[in-house]
Amino acid sequence: MSDTLFATLIEKIQNAGESPHIHVPDDWMQGRTVYGGLVAALVLQSMRAHTPLERKVRTLFVSFIGPLDAKPFHIQTRQLRSGKSVTSVESRVLQKDTICCTAVGSFGADRDSQIRIPPITRPEMQDTSRAFELPYIEGMTPTFTRHFDYRWAMGEFPFSGKGGQEIGGWINFREQTDCLTEEWLVALADAWPTPVLSQLTEPAAASTMTWSLGFVHLDRITCSESDWWAYHCTVDSAERGYVHERSAIWDPEGHLAVYSLQTNTVFA
Repeated sequence: MSDTLFATLIEKIQNAGESPHIHVPDDWMQGRTVYGGLVAALVLQSMRAHTPLERKVRTLFVSFIGPLDAKPFHIQTRQLRSGKSVTSVESRVLQKDTICCTAVGSFGADRDSQIRIPPITRPEMQDTSRAFELPYIEGMTPTFTRHFDYRWAMGEFPFSGKGGQEIGGWINFREQTDCLTEEWLVALADAWPTPVLSQLTEPAAASTMTWSLGFVHLDRITCSESDWWAYHCTVDSAERGYVHERSAIWDPEGHLAVYSLQTNTVFA
C-alpha cells in the first residue's frame, strides 16, 4: 500500500465542512499516536472555515492531552470572538468521545505600524550537499518520518550519548510540493526529534505536551516546489522528565517563517 500524501489529508478537511471526521492511516503514526505535527496542521485547516479569508494565522497554541489512535476521529471547531482585527478560534480533537487535543488559533488582519524589528536570522550551517542525509529505517525511526527528507547539519545524533543542547538542518516533504501554506509549515516544524535524545545511548520515548507557534508573514515570493527549509532548535532546560525548547523554521530564501516553544516529556 502506498503512503498517504499530506496534501490528501489536508484536502479532506477542506471538503469536510462542519466537525470533519477523518481517518489517518498507519504511515502517519508516531509510536502509539498520530504524528502531532499532522494533528496540529489538520486543526489549523479546520479553523480556516471559521475565520475571514483576509486574516492571517498569527499564533496557534496546541495542547496534546492523550494519544490519538490510527482510527477515525473528528474535529470540533468554533469561533470564540471576531473583533475589528483579530479572530480567535478553538478546536477540539475527539476520538470515541475522548478529548485527545485542544487548540486555540488567533488570526489577525495586517495593521499599519511604525514598529518594525527584523526577525531573527538563520544560523550558519552546512549546506544540503554536505549535510548528512538522515535515512528512514523501518522499525527504528518513527513511521511518520518516511514523509520527510532530512539533512542533518548541526548537533549530535539521537542516542549518541553526547550533545543534547541543540540540533539543526534542512527539511522538506518527500511528496511534490507547491507554494506551502502554514499547515505544511506546522508539519515541518514538528518533524525533528527533541535535542535531548542525543544525551541518551539507547532509544527512549518522547512526546509533546504543549506547543505554541508564531507565524511571520513577509509576503514571500519564493516557494517553488521541493525547496529546502531550514530548522534550528535549542533547549532552555531539561529536568525531572520535562524539556523546554525553542525552535524556528526559515524559508528557502532565509526569511523566518515559523517559531515555536514546546514542552516535551521524555521517558528516560
